[in-house]
Amino acid sequence: MNTFLKTYRLALTPLSPIHIGCGEDFEPTNYVIDDDGKSGPVLYGFDPSRAVLNDLDREKLQAAANSGNWLDVSRFFRDNAALFKPHAAFMIPVSGGVAKQYKDKLGAVANREQSGRNVVNKLELERTQYSGVTLMPYIPGSSFKGAIRTAILDDLNREQTPGDVQFSYKGDAKSTTAMEKRLLKGDFQTSPLRLLKIADLMPAPQRELDRCVMYSVNVKKRQIIKDGKEVAAKGPTARKECILHGQFRAFLADAVLPSLDPHTDGKNTPSPTLRPIDFKIIAKQSNAYNQARLRSELIVLDGNGRGLVNPAWKRSIEQLMAGDFGKKLATGDAFLIRLGRYGGAESKTLSGEDVASIKIMGAKGQPPTYESTTKTVWLAAQHDNEQKHLLPFGWAVVEIDPQEGDSPELKAWCTEQAKGRPDMTKIRQQFEADKQAAVQLKAELAEQAAQRVAARQAEQRVAIQREQALAQMTEQRKQIETLRQACETWAQQMPPKGNFKKQQADVGKAGFFQDANKMVAMAQSQPGWTEQDKAALADMLEAWLPQVVGPWEKEQRKKLKLAALRGLA
Repeated sequence: MNTFLKTYRLALTPLSPIHIGCGEDFEPTNYVIDDDGKSGPVLYGFDPSRAVLNDLDREKLQAAANSGNWLDVSRFFRDNAALFKPHAAFMIPVSGGVAKQYKDKLGAVANREQSGRNVVNKLELERTQYSGVTLMPYIPGSSFKGAIRTAILDDLNREQTPGDVQFSYKGDAKSTTAMEKRLLKGDFQTSPLRLLKIADLMPAPQRELDRCVMYSVNVKKRQIIKDGKEVAAKGPTARKECILHGQFRAFLADAVLPSLDPHTDGKNTPSPTLRPIDFKIIAKQSNAYNQARLRSELIVLDGNGRGLVNPAWKRSIEQLMAGDFGKKLATGDAFLIRLGRYGGAESKTLSGEDVASIKIMGAKGQPPTYESTTKTVWLAAQHDNEQKHLLPFGWAVVEIDPQEGDSPELKAWCTEQAKGRPDMTKIRQQFEADKQAAVQLKAELAEQAAQRVAARQAEQRVAIQREQALAQMTEQRKQIETLRQACETWAQQMPPKGNFKKQQADVGKAGFFQDANKMVAMAQSQPGWTEQDKAALADMLEAWLPQVVGPWEKEQRKKLKLAALRGLA
């Protein structure tokens, strides 16, 4: 290994659900949730502009949009999931609670404000950090390094109460820059953390990550009973896309530690005594910081028999840490880390009595207090009202330069945790079939649209030709052609194309027969009608009236005096 540049391969295995927010939400106009009853409910995320709608569906969506009512728009997408599923760019399983809430409450009025305005359930789902190329989750190197930074600072501080933290007049921590600069013996240029370079942790090759949209629920660490009932925490429940636990070496990245030896200039380089020379040292710092917090959290979540944490998961984690994999942690060949916002403030503060100062919001109208620990904890749940057998957020283990075949106990743990999850292979197979059907439908609709365009263009050409022909006709021939066109238009609306019926052959009732009778009378009585005009009128009536008038027999022909028009009577 090059002594100037040490490169390490890191492999991360999630121990509990991980959510690292990216500031984006799934909204009901770019996702639908469908449950086929076999594989469990799945979210299908799509660009709505790619969907193919027939004329009727397009009119319905346009009407919903024009109404200005978001309820109508969101319900259209939900009720027409089959139209949008085949155009999905990605699929994510969702918990049963999220699926039920989508089915029952999407677009429903959640509450009514005093002003009378309705507040509706928009059911936004918070996305985790993802790659814009693959649309798959990843763990930013900055988030990863930030978690390690806290552990390193904690190790350097040695539980000493800092005296160089600046506070605002309300008691909030305003700046820890001076403290960090003291611990690291410098600012950015001279900070030893400048030497720690970690790439984004990306999904392992050829791997589709297990994800799920779950709830984050807020629960009180200490049980409080009031009027015989347990007091619930007030944190808002939210729906979050999570990377699921139990995925062996799901993420990979390289970490680099450059050596600056023999440069010792304290003004331009980090202090030689603080420079990280081996990632195992960093691993041990992370373990010292995070293992104590994991143990403490498990005790709190399982305290007083409340059973906040899933007992099977808790038991398996304790066995994993106490077994052979625990030895790997002890040697620094692997380390524990906490990622994401919902790891809690304790995972982002330094250890020691009177060191942490966490702002705790009071009741409405009451000032906040400042404590060394939080009063509540965020946990991952399948339903929004769950308070038992939940999972903490953000725990993971990272192996340094892992080898094929080692850590069999971690791999076995992952296999056990992943049991019962949706079979994405089967879901994808069905999706591909639906996608092919959608492609075929798109082609058929495009062909139909092209045919309609061609038909309209043909009609326009015929109409132009008719206008041009009419312009060159005599007044008598124009009258003949006008009546013929009216007969043709009516005939086109008769079965099977339409519901028009043949008209009665009655000169006393308005209609084609009466119009024809009047025109025959004019042809015989008015000057200007040539023998050719009269014959043309007779030919037109004999060709078209039988198509639109009934009955049509010898008697009807006699009433119109067609033979006389031809000069035969």
